[in-house]
Amino acid sequence: MAASVIAQQTSQVLPGAAESMTARHFGRFLAGEPMSSDFIRCASHPDGYAELVIDRPAARNALCRSLTDAMAAHLDRLATDAAVRVVLLRAEGEHFAAGADLKEMLGISAEQARATDFAGCCAPLGTFPKPVVALVQGFALGGGCELVEMCDIVLAAENAVFGHPEVRVGTMPGAGGTQRLPRLLGMAKALDLLLTGRRMDAREAERSGLVSRIVPPDHLLEEGRRLAADMASLSGEVLVLIKQAARASASLPMDEGLRRERAAFHHTLSLPDHEEGMRAFLEKRPPRFNPLSTAKEP
Repeated sequence: MAASVIAQQTSQVLPGAAESMTARHFGRFLAGEPMSSDFIRCASHPDGYAELVIDRPAARNALCRSLTDAMAAHLDRLATDAAVRVVLLRAEGEHFAAGADLKEMLGISAEQARATDFAGCCAPLGTFPKPVVALVQGFALGGGCELVEMCDIVLAAENAVFGHPEVRVGTMPGAGGTQRLPRLLGMAKALDLLLTGRRMDAREAERSGLVSRIVPPDHLLEEGRRLAADMASLSGEVLVLIKQAARASASLPMDEGLRRERAAFHHTLSLPDHEEGMRAFLEKRPPRFNPLSTAKEP
């Protein structure tokens, strides 16, 4: 969930930065209906990956409900798109996402939040089956940090800043911050961030395990697209199986995790991509993997 565009230390929102929903949209929100948004766009690349772009830079990419609903709808479609093996999540402007839209949240009561299961973020990203690569520049705070925590590989620009300032505006994470952050960073580091609202820079985030790699800001998009294209050239079915096995390890005893990994490994031996990959290696040529057909857990 999110602390916000207006984190206490940075303070003022830019003029027009946190536009509220229109009365019509707010009524649809209370009714629990999905909403379209001009604040996010999606494009598929011929290399086999899709680019999902948060596009609300005037509000530091604050996560309003229409934006997160539209993101969820795109993810639902991409999950079954056989031409897409990897998703690249990025944002326009100077910041990745500075949190939830506080003006919008002020109009939501606890009863309304319960009735609509409001999370202040795009919770479905956390169960998306295909690999997601995040490109982070500037602020990734509150709900923006939760988006990062749901991704599989995180490339951060040297100017990236991460944190959970929800406590400083009288609330707490609602889309997994208190659950994923301790698993990623360890309890001591996670509570240091969650209970104080302090921020950490890209170097600390990389040392702590939230960030995979640090990239110069001018090279972030180029490096992210290169990585997404490289991953998308691999077997889509195997990528899904590896992600399933690795993600399951967070909640399974070692014996059960090993059993599931072994079953998934055995399943790969039945895939056309397995034979193609090994023959290509032996013949010293690039493999020609099949398009992704939804991989089912063995």
